[in-house]
Order: sequence, then C-alpha cells, then structure tokens
Amino acid sequence: MQRQILKPKNKMSISRILSECPNVQMSLSELFIEVGQREQLPFLEFLNSPENVKLIRQEVAPGRGKLKTVEARWIQRLPETEVEEGGDILTCTSTNTYGDSTTTYTLETTDTYIASQLINAADIARHCQENSRYVLESVMRLMDVIDRKVASAAATQAVSSIGAWGTEVSGYYTVSGDCLRVATRQTGGQALNEFALADILQATRMANYPGAPVVFGGAEMQRYANAVQAGCCTQFGIDLLAISQQNGFGFAYDARLAAAQGSQLKNLATTAGAMQWLSFNMAEWNAGITPVAGSNYSKTIAFTPAGLPVDLTMKDDCGNLSIVLTHTGKLVTLPTDIYEAGDKYAGVNYVNCIEIVNP
Repeated sequence: MQRQILKPKNKMSISRILSECPNVQMSLSELFIEVGQREQLPFLEFLNSPENVKLIRQEVAPGRGKLKTVEARWIQRLPETEVEEGGDILTCTSTNTYGDSTTTYTLETTDTYIASQLINAADIARHCQENSRYVLESVMRLMDVIDRKVASAAATQAVSSIGAWGTEVSGYYTVSGDCLRVATRQTGGQALNEFALADILQATRMANYPGAPVVFGGAEMQRYANAVQAGCCTQFGIDLLAISQQNGFGFAYDARLAAAQGSQLKNLATTAGAMQWLSFNMAEWNAGITPVAGSNYSKTIAFTPAGLPVDLTMKDDCGNLSIVLTHTGKLVTLPTDIYEAGDKYAGVNYVNCIEIVNP
C-alpha cells in the first residue's frame, strides 16, 4: 500500500504594516471656536420685541389660520385758525363740521418667505451624524436664512415708509430730502461734535415723538457711538458719555438698513410702537377639525432666533423628507396724514431719516 505524503499548508505571512486610524469627524466649532455665528439683526429683533409689539398684530392675525382687515380710525387735530378770537360771548350755535380719518391694515397670503430642504434617507444612511441632529441642523439653517431674508425686506420696507420731520425741525435744522443732517465731527474731521446726540434728541422732540428715539443705521454713527461709550472728551473737556446717558439715545448698527438707504452715513430713527411687523400662520387652521394630519406629515408653528413665527411643515414621502419653513409678514407704519396738511407736523409718522454730514 502506497503511503500518501501530506504537504504542509502555507502559513499566513505576518503583517508588518500598521493599519491607519480612520478619519475622525468632529464639528468645526468643537475643534476651533464657534463658527457660522448667527448674524446680528437688531432692527428685525426690535420689531419683534415685546416693547415694540402693539395690538394691531393680534387684530390682523388673531390665530387659528384667520386673517382680518383692520380699519384704524383717528381724528386730526384742528388748526388754531379754527378758533374764533374776540367772538360773541353769547354764541350758542355753530356751523363748523369735522370728520375723521381712516386707513386699513391687513396681510395677504402671498406676503410669504419660504425656505425648504429635501433630505433623502438613503443619502444620509452613511452620514456620521445622528439623523435627528442632522434634521435639527437643517431646520436651524432654514430659520437662519429666513431671518436674514426678512430682515432685508423689513429694512427696504422701512426706508420706503420714511416720513417728514415737520416744519419746526426743518426751520431750525438742515433737512434735505426728508433727512435730518447732523455732524458727528467738528471742522477738520478729528474732534467729535459733542452736540450730535443732543441735536438728534432735540429734533425728535420738535417732531413730537411720543417716546424715546431708537436709531438704526450706518457705520459712521456706530463709530461715533463707540467713541461716546468710551467716555472720550473733546478739547473742551465735555464728557460725551455723560451726554449720551442724559439724552437717553439708543443706537444699533444695522447693515441692511444702511444698504437700503444706500449709504453708511444714513440712519433710521423711530420710537417703540411706530412700526409693526405683521405676521400670519396657517399651521393651526385645522385645529379641532378631523381628519388630523397623518403620521408622515406634520405642520406646526415654530419661532426663529429673531422671533419670527414660521409654519414648519415636515412630510415624509417614502424616505424623502421635505422640510418647508414659511413666514408670512410685512411691515406697516403709522399713516403720514396723522396731522392735516397745514399742520407743522404734517407728514410726521415717527419714522425718520438722519444723515451724517461732517464739515
């Protein structure tokens, strides 16, 4: 019997190469500093602040998907010429008749700002992030762009609503094209004008502002405000910081308002309540109505970082998740005919332009 010779199997070679560590993926903000910081939108945030919001917003859009047209009524004050001087003390009849004024405010369902994103389940299957976190990031990114777009629109609409300063202001200060001209520097362009803030405050008083002025605008006024806050003094020893505190003057740099006015030298002055950002939501239109939305669809009201209410719609269509954010809104202001045409305050609506013009 022939013996079978078994050959030894080949032994596996020993690896002499170290395997590389797989790439580590972390958030850029965790590795460095916070990036993609939210842009400051002071004017839009002011419009949505509790100090500014008035009843008109609630009346136009009372909720549950309802819109109304609100008619605002007022009576113009009478000119002093309507008063008879030296008349008969026994007068007991009148022939004078006076009416009232009205204007309407509403929103249209076409006053919309929409941002959306489609997320495919297969596309994010190998994505490192948790799916819920990625969806949340996507919603926040859409909110951010909605905020910025609406802020730009609000700035443009505000500039188109600028009213007059009135004849008392234009008779004392220089007013050109409805813009009050103020110098922040003295002749020579170096020393600060210690009366710039006082001039702005005085002009608002002469225009019969019902509250403290708040100003938004360009870089030149911001430079002046920064210098004032530093407590710097002119060669005359006047403490500009003390002046600003006494005047109760508020300023915030807003690039969009400067751009809407076409100059970093221009600013917009107003006071709380004079301008309102109206908004409307569809999300609650079917509250209490059956059938309700299915498990693959949801619609709710959410608020952006700037305070805008948005309709957040999420729809899962066989692994395709649509995220849609819709904001409906527009800016409204007081009418420019609060006062009759012959009044010294004719055209005043407490939305005014201030232009920096230095010698």
